[in-house]
Amino acid sequence: MMKRALPVLCLIAAVGLPARPTPAHAEERTISFAEGQWDAAAWTPLRLPMQTQVRTFVQRPDCVGTDSFTEEDIGQGLDNVLLVTDSGLDEGEFEVVFRIGPERGAAPGVFLSPTLAGQELEAGIAVFVADYTMAVWLVGTDPETRATQYDHLVRLARWQDPSAQHVLRCRYSKARGMVALQVDDSDVVVLRFPDYELNSQMGIWGCHGTCDFYRVTIRPEGTLPWSGAPAE
Repeated sequence: MMKRALPVLCLIAAVGLPARPTPAHAEERTISFAEGQWDAAAWTPLRLPMQTQVRTFVQRPDCVGTDSFTEEDIGQGLDNVLLVTDSGLDEGEFEVVFRIGPERGAAPGVFLSPTLAGQELEAGIAVFVADYTMAVWLVGTDPETRATQYDHLVRLARWQDPSAQHVLRCRYSKARGMVALQVDDSDVVVLRFPDYELNSQMGIWGCHGTCDFYRVTIRPEGTLPWSGAPAE
C-alpha cells in the first residue's frame, strides 16, 4: 500500500529542501460550488476500485452535496462520492466549508495527495469530519481483492453541530512530508508521513450520508503552524 522511502529521501525531507518551488504567480483563490459559479472541467469525479461506476455530487443552488445512500450501498462500502483537482502547489493549504448531514455516521471530508489509476483512487490521505470527531486515515487498495483499505491514524474527540457550517483547514508540505489539520477553532493536529510522498492534488469526499460542500479556498504556503509558539 505504501512505498518505503530511501534514507536519502528521508534526509532531504527532514532538512526541508523544497521539492518544487511555489509558483511565483500563485495566489489565494476561492472556488464556490454554488450553481454556475465553478468550473466543473477543472475537477474530476473519482470512484473507489470496488465501485462499478463513478458517482457524482448533486448540484444544489448554493453548494454541491450527496443524497442519502441505500443500506445496500452502505453495507458494501459503496457510499462514497469523490471529486479531485490539482492545486499546482507542493507547499500549500486548502480550506473547505461544509455541512454534515443529519444521518448517523454522515462524514464529509477531504483527501490529499492521491495516487490515481484513471478515475480510481488507489491511495491517499483522507480526513473525515462527523458530528463526534475529525478522523484521519491512510487509504490504500488491496492488490488482490481491489477492496479499499483504511489505516486509522488519529482522531480528534470533538463535537461538531451537524446543523451548522464548518471549516476544515489542511496545510501540507511535500518537502517536510507533513500535514497540519484544524476543524473550526480546534487545536492544530500535525502528522508526518515519512513513507508517503505528498503531491499537489486534493479533493472533497462525501461519505456515509448526506453532506454539502460550499466552497474551497486554496492558498500557497499556508497559515496553520507546524509548531506551537508563545502568544504575542
